[in-house]
Amino acid sequence: MPLTEENIQIAAKQLTEGKLVAFPTETVYGLGANALNVDACLSIFKTKGRPLTDPLIVHVNEMEAALPLIDQSDETIMTLFTTLGKHYWPGPLTLCLKANMDIIPSVITADTGYVGVRIPALGLARDLLKAAGVPVAAPSANKFGHVSPSTA
Repeated sequence: MPLTEENIQIAAKQLTEGKLVAFPTETVYGLGANALNVDACLSIFKTKGRPLTDPLIVHVNEMEAALPLIDQSDETIMTLFTTLGKHYWPGPLTLCLKANMDIIPSVITADTGYVGVRIPALGLARDLLKAAGVPVAAPSANKFGHVSPSTA
C-alpha cells in the first residue's frame, strides 16, 4: 500500500477496530495491534506462532502516551524513565518498567507485570501511532523464531 495520509488513516482505523497492521519502524517491520485490546493482542501471538510467555513491546508516539501504561509510584524510576526517554526517544530504545496493570492486559506482559515501551524514530510509525490514538503492541512482523523483516 503506498504511503499516503489516507492509507495512514485506514491503517489507524484498522488498529482501533482490533485488526492487525504491519508497519515499518527504524529497525524492522512490526506487526501491530491495539495494546489495550486483549483479543487483538492474542491475534499477534496466533499469527506469529509466538508463545504467550514472550511479552510484547508497546509503541507510543510520545512520552506522555507512555505514562498511563506504567506504574508511576517510584519517584526514582520515574526520574530515570523521564531522563532516558528525553535523551534517547524517539529511537530504538525500549524501556522496561512495571506496568500499570489496571490498563495493560496481562497478555502483553506475559504475566510478568512489566511492560516494554518504545517511541520509534521513523516518522511514518509515529504518524500511524498518533492517528490511531492507542498504544500499539508490535513485535517484529515475522513468524516467531525467524529473521525479522527490515523491508516490505
